[in-house]
Amino acid sequence: MKNHKVITKNITILAVLLVLLFSFTGCSGPEAPMEATIDGNTIILGQTTMEELIDMGYEAHLERVQDVAHDGDEYIGFAYSLDKGAGNQFWVSVCVPWSGSTNINKETSLSATEGIVRTITFSKGSTEKVTATYDGTSIQDMTFDYALDDWGAEKDDSTTLLAYVAEVKDGSLRFSAENTTTEELYDISIRLSMNKFEKMQKQ
Repeated sequence: MKNHKVITKNITILAVLLVLLFSFTGCSGPEAPMEATIDGNTIILGQTTMEELIDMGYEAHLERVQDVAHDGDEYIGFAYSLDKGAGNQFWVSVCVPWSGSTNINKETSLSATEGIVRTITFSKGSTEKVTATYDGTSIQDMTFDYALDDWGAEKDDSTTLLAYVAEVKDGSLRFSAENTTTEELYDISIRLSMNKFEKMQKQ
């Protein structure tokens, strides 16, 4: 299959989003909410847009542009950080329709407002001043036992970080430590599968 290289910006982002942004496979597993809440705002994967996040008062920063796409792909991905200052920050990957061109200036511009959230990541450090929850559990209270007992997560051997992944019906949940020197859960990412994302856009 022919690959199209797309220009990337020299910007950094959390390693976890680098993995999740380019993961387009479908999933199977138990039912799990594909939404999360921060500061009283519910973010629904496959539905909430960047414009809605900005309307919530968050300042958006483009972190990375998808650097490889394939013939036949309907969407292209972008990663953003959103914040209202220290202690009230999170990260998302969003998708917009892709024209198939190697010039993605139009898609990049559209992503800033019309991009639809596909992945969201919360960390304990970035949400210490607000309440952020997934399925009714505060991010601050989460442990790896929660990942194992509640979601049957399995160890992710593809990274040097301690991390566990739970494959669920419409996507996946990823729980990871902050760095290689700690064994405490630090962040969680909720990812909607591309198959489910595309179905939602056609409804």
